[in-house]
Amino acid sequence: MNTEKLLDAMNEIEESFKTEALLRNGYLSDAESSVKEISEMNDLSKHLKTTAKKSSKRILTIALAACLVIALAITAYAVGLFTVSHRDPEPGETYSLYWPDNPSGRLVWDKFNYVFEFDGPDECAEIKFKEGWLPFAPDEGVNSWFTDEEGWRTTLISEGAPEVDHTSENFQPYRVDVFYASQFKNDGAMILMYQTPEKIISEQWGEHQVLKFHATQHFDAVDDDDRGIHTPERNLDYYYVILFSPDEGYVIVVCGTSDMETVEHVAKDLQIKKTGNRLSSTDFEQNCVFIDVGQG
Repeated sequence: MNTEKLLDAMNEIEESFKTEALLRNGYLSDAESSVKEISEMNDLSKHLKTTAKKSSKRILTIALAACLVIALAITAYAVGLFTVSHRDPEPGETYSLYWPDNPSGRLVWDKFNYVFEFDGPDECAEIKFKEGWLPFAPDEGVNSWFTDEEGWRTTLISEGAPEVDHTSENFQPYRVDVFYASQFKNDGAMILMYQTPEKIISEQWGEHQVLKFHATQHFDAVDDDDRGIHTPERNLDYYYVILFSPDEGYVIVVCGTSDMETVEHVAKDLQIKKTGNRLSSTDFEQNCVFIDVGQG
């Protein structure tokens, strides 16, 4: 029985039965139950004394509710139920990462624009992916670092369409990276350093929770006197589709400078496979990463 079926079954049971089942199995304290629910349980006690047939049915329903509550808890534990949340940074908030070149051994980020946080079990399923569709073939010389002999990848980078000048605004039409919820344990996060997201749209694509958004980054005017080039002040556009698995805890960030249609097409056509390995926080050097397109 999966989580959806358990939830459907729970929805068919009256709230008073579920409340009593929670109370009897230690999932809810007396202080947490409402006055109305306590009243219903008192009525139940009187009813059990006067109507044996109905009380038997009610006891059976409560027992069923209790079994479902316990089964749901066990299922939730088994599948993990990782979660993702996102927010603006708080005033004075900082993140840091291991940086041996600094005397302190840490590099502190005190200016960033957005935060994605994850919670859940200590281990995630390791995955790799293959692209099903791309607007143009990637440079395999660059991507060989992230690709195994069967073509499964952990990262995929494009550094400009063949017909596009690499210094143009479409300098990285698509990029795909894999992260893990367990990577961000111990107060870590996935952040946007320089780019500011607009409205974040949440969707469900099969087993994946999806976050889609358009982001912008402001650039001041720049004068290159040596080459006689003037770059005017401008805002650049970036597009993101984040695939998140609540069951397995992996996070796939698909982004680019092309347009949302392209980035979404790349994301929807990815093939994903689990390697069989499990990854915990100790498998990662950093518990904080920034995902800005074109940075890094």
